[in-house]
Amino acid sequence: NPKLLDKLRREAEEASARTEEMLRLKAQFDNAPVSDAMAFFCKSVASTERRGALAELAQYLAEWKEPRLGPLLDRQRELFDVAAAREADVADGALPPASGEMSALAAAAAEAARAGHADAVKAEAVASAREELAAVSMKLAELDFSMDSFWVELEQLHLRQGRSRGKAAGQDDVFSTARTCWQDLLAGGQPFQLLHSRPLQIAGRFLRGVLEAIGAPHVDPRGIYVVSVIGAQSSAKSTLLNFLFGCGFAVSAGRCTRGLFASYLRPVSGGPSMLVLDSEGLLSLGSEGSVFDGQIALMCMTCSHLVLVNHKGELSRQLQDLLEICLFAMRHLRLARLQPRLAFVLRDQHDRSRVVHEDMLKQMKGHLEDVARTLGSPLQDLILLDSTAVFLLPSAVTSELRQGQEVCWTSELFAREVLHLRGEVFRWLREDTERRASWGPAEFSSLATWYDYAATVWETLDQFGEQLLHYRTIHEIELRRELADVAKNAVRDALDGTGGDSEADGATTGFHARARMMVDSFVARMHANPTRLDLETTDLELSRALACLRDEFVARLEQDFQARASSPRFSATAKEQAKQQIRTPVEWAFENHLYTWKLHLKKASDERAMHELWVHFTGVLNRHLARSGHRSCLSEDESKALFEREWGSYEVSYRDRLCKVIKEWQTLAHEVTLLFNHAVGKLQHEAGSLALLKEVGPQQVALHRGKGREQAPASLLDQTDEEWAEHYFYLGWWNTVKNVGLALLQNAGGSEGGGAAGVLRTNIVPRIRQAVQQGLQQVRSEVISRGALDEATAAEFLRHISCGLLHDVETRLITDGTVSVKRPQMLHALHVALRVACVEALVAVEEEKQQKAMEDLFAQKAHIEEHFLLIVQANKGDIDFAKNIAKLYHRSLTGWLDCEVTQLAANVRSQVLQEMPDPQKSAERAFQQSFAAHSWQDVLEYVLDMNAYLEKLYLTIFHQRKRSYIGAAQSRVEKRVLGTYHLLVEVIGQWARKETAVSPDVANGPALHADVTKGPSSPRAQKSVRDLKDFISTHAERVPRNADTAEAHRQLAERFPASAEFTITDPKLFAETLQAVMSDYADSPDIRKRLAEKLDKALREQSVQAWSLIRGCSEHCPMCGSKCDLVGEHSHHHCSHHLFPAFHGWMDRNTGLPSFNFCLADETRAGTYECKDGVWRTLEDYLKSDHPSWLPFARDDDASAERDVQHLRAAWVNCREPLLEYFSPMADGCPECWVKDYHEEGRSLTRADLQTAKETIRRLRNHTWAPPSD
Repeated sequence: NPKLLDKLRREAEEASARTEEMLRLKAQFDNAPVSDAMAFFCKSVASTERRGALAELAQYLAEWKEPRLGPLLDRQRELFDVAAAREADVADGALPPASGEMSALAAAAAEAARAGHADAVKAEAVASAREELAAVSMKLAELDFSMDSFWVELEQLHLRQGRSRGKAAGQDDVFSTARTCWQDLLAGGQPFQLLHSRPLQIAGRFLRGVLEAIGAPHVDPRGIYVVSVIGAQSSAKSTLLNFLFGCGFAVSAGRCTRGLFASYLRPVSGGPSMLVLDSEGLLSLGSEGSVFDGQIALMCMTCSHLVLVNHKGELSRQLQDLLEICLFAMRHLRLARLQPRLAFVLRDQHDRSRVVHEDMLKQMKGHLEDVARTLGSPLQDLILLDSTAVFLLPSAVTSELRQGQEVCWTSELFAREVLHLRGEVFRWLREDTERRASWGPAEFSSLATWYDYAATVWETLDQFGEQLLHYRTIHEIELRRELADVAKNAVRDALDGTGGDSEADGATTGFHARARMMVDSFVARMHANPTRLDLETTDLELSRALACLRDEFVARLEQDFQARASSPRFSATAKEQAKQQIRTPVEWAFENHLYTWKLHLKKASDERAMHELWVHFTGVLNRHLARSGHRSCLSEDESKALFEREWGSYEVSYRDRLCKVIKEWQTLAHEVTLLFNHAVGKLQHEAGSLALLKEVGPQQVALHRGKGREQAPASLLDQTDEEWAEHYFYLGWWNTVKNVGLALLQNAGGSEGGGAAGVLRTNIVPRIRQAVQQGLQQVRSEVISRGALDEATAAEFLRHISCGLLHDVETRLITDGTVSVKRPQMLHALHVALRVACVEALVAVEEEKQQKAMEDLFAQKAHIEEHFLLIVQANKGDIDFAKNIAKLYHRSLTGWLDCEVTQLAANVRSQVLQEMPDPQKSAERAFQQSFAAHSWQDVLEYVLDMNAYLEKLYLTIFHQRKRSYIGAAQSRVEKRVLGTYHLLVEVIGQWARKETAVSPDVANGPALHADVTKGPSSPRAQKSVRDLKDFISTHAERVPRNADTAEAHRQLAERFPASAEFTITDPKLFAETLQAVMSDYADSPDIRKRLAEKLDKALREQSVQAWSLIRGCSEHCPMCGSKCDLVGEHSHHHCSHHLFPAFHGWMDRNTGLPSFNFCLADETRAGTYECKDGVWRTLEDYLKSDHPSWLPFARDDDASAERDVQHLRAAWVNCREPLLEYFSPMADGCPECWVKDYHEEGRSLTRADLQTAKETIRRLRNHTWAPPSD
């Protein structure tokens, strides 16, 4: 869609401009001098009394800001009042409504003044007030800084120094002194800002170094306790923490905490240290939305042992909705190392009866348990929540009037309740620590390990949180998924049509069918009238007709969608969003069919251009012959110079025309972006890792090919192993203890790369890199073989990386339990790499098209040059001219033969596919012909590659079906083509007899003088090759007409080669030579051989194309590895015949024995399975957790399951030798009773049969396998 492409280009240009601006600002910052205020701060940090100096500086800063903030805040309130008065006037109709823009307000005021309204002056005042309000807000933002801002700026200066090559003298001492000062302050409990700025970003490595220095001398085997608080704005969260733990968080009315603050506390009496987190207020009018609230809440929940939910009033539905969306995000992001405990603290409660509030909490817990079950995980696997974990606190401050003045103090009741809550907090922390002690060492052994984990969590939330946190409730997510299914079904019916035998049965023809019919009819019309004017007219009419058809189906689709989504359960907003997306598939279908037409048009235009090229050069030749009196007089060098001059001008115009059709990589990047973004929009509503996919712009691809490639971050495959380890993996929380012990043991040897970090770089990353390379190479090969990319293929690729490749990374390739993958980051990197691979493949396709077009052009050049030089050079006569015309005529008729072959292959394919078995039953047929039939070689091929085996069966059936059609059809084409050659010979003879007939007045004249080379000289008017062409064109009018002869004459007339109007001295000699050469062509086996080769190639291409439409799904059963046997677009997978896992190489990790756990057996259904988060669950819960697209799981009847088990046992007994060789080091563990019951002497396979099966599979994958001819 040109509009969408233009929009993407503008967005890419804006993103590029923003990148350049960021680079400019970065360079400006790197070169900026240190401000005076920052220099004074550094001086204060370096002083001997730095704690007092910093406290005094903070006091001076507050006193300096107070007189400046006061007037600005007062003026802001006044301006707000002016705006409120203006809104009241609008409500009364006194003023036109505001548009929200200052220019619009000024325009409205000017319009009111021109119209003579009395309120014009007031409108101008309001516009001025708005402008002033914006300026005041800017000044307030400039004053919004504190002592923490100095530390943030100091950290930026530290980063700048690390980027610079040379270090300024004395800078290291400044940063070292500052680090020591900050370390003393934080160790003493001073709060520090972890998340700062807007948008929020986490503090950098400078703070990490300080935290690492703080925790180093105080390592406790129990680690550190982390407690956080979340709650609404102005709910006294900071006050609560200050009373509970003696922190020093700032408190004030309004928003006093921005981002996330922390305070480190180390008990004097010993025991684990504590990190207390104070978060920014949620659910406020000034909040940045639900995504921001979810990010803050999720940050606290995933990085804390205990989360205090501070709330004023009763438990609310709004708070419950926030928690359930956090559960949804936790389940998909897989961030939590532990299950945080939640406790609710209800503030300012005068009636502190716990029964009512505990009942509310029980209702909330029940609702959250239902939500967790919907997500495929028990609630206790995500969070810990007791039904009685609710505390009621009175007001923290009591006030009354004494002697006319308000006196405030903290009541003894509040202090007692807080002390009780403090005791419960430490009891929870202690009990949870003891419960987790059996799992391994502490989750957060030090402040540095906690910071590393927190930085990873925030990076993930910042990049991918919006994909999951923009929802309101789980119910909304389910409704959107249901609405997406409704839209998907409506789109499928619109594109493919509805089922039925006739229109009367309610069947409708889909857009694809009608568009193909329209394109085919216009292609036939184009071939009937191939002149340039007709081509342009036909192109214009087809484009308009196809656009009208698109609009018709879009309107019909929107109407159908509205009818299907008429349920009041679907909100108007959700329906409008879905309605905007359903148009895109029709747009893409329209573009694909239009592009198909453009390819036909280009081919016809090229043929027409070649014809015009011949006409052009024949015109040049005719002018030359006219000037020379039809006598050839140019030398060979002069002839070649003349030809090169004329050819050069044509080649330039041809290349220009070719460049307009060939797509540049920028266009391909935008098209791939549109395809994948729309596929992502549809797949996000499915469960599992697909929900983590997010739309990205074309600049992600362009950065790796454009001018900014040098500054762009390295792509996934270009990154080093160290970068992989840093960006996509993190080590288990107990790995630090292992590394410390290993370092002590290896200290003397100085060994590097030990522990899990070394295993990650030397073993895990290379294995995963190889798997990713193979997967992306497979994608490139498939796109290149198809020659195009559509939305269905893009969705299939996304499912492959999300459910296949990522699953393999998490389960098979990472065998070390101390290493886990950063799931969202890895999936996003695979997603971008997939897009880059598709663009690279499409670029290769376009380059191949361009190369093929140029090869065809230069092939034409050779023929034209030969004819050109033949005409203009001397010593050439009728015999040479006749041979050249025969050669050109044969080439032209060969082109007609190729068209006939292509049409024949398409007809054969259509007829064969009509009689092909139902593709939905292809998997069933494969199982029956291999396992059920006890065809052990087929079983081996089935196991090695089921897709290849299915293709083999399909090709076999295709070739069997085509035999009944191809013989007679090929004979008819051969007879028609050879008959055309013989007709041409006959027509040439008739023309020669007509031209050589002697009239009475010439018969008595002088004798003719013949020349063997140039032909006889005659007193009659000389003939030219145009006379022969005219005779062939008009000959059909003088002979009896039937369908075959009419078509043959039409082809002879249309296929007559363009040629110069050279003189034919002796028509009889010319005709006899032409007849002889054409007869030789007709009698030679070349035509029959070419027909057979072209037909075989065309049928092979048609069969491959048809196979790509019915090959089915690429997903595999998570229990045994068997392939999903569903065909077409579907969101839930199914397998009719499950195999033993051993057939796919699955074995016991400890013993190496093959796994014979049948998916439908009772033992399998009753077992428990380890999920990706390390928790063991029942089969249904395991599938809900990790593979929801395989639910509901197949439940076949006992009889069919028992038959399958018998077939599988027999297959394993008779195929186990090559399978054990293929799946080495699998051990031989076949039960003796199976061998006794199922072994077939003389038919069982040996290891030598493995090579035969592998060779067959290899040929099938390379598309070189063909069924035997017998």
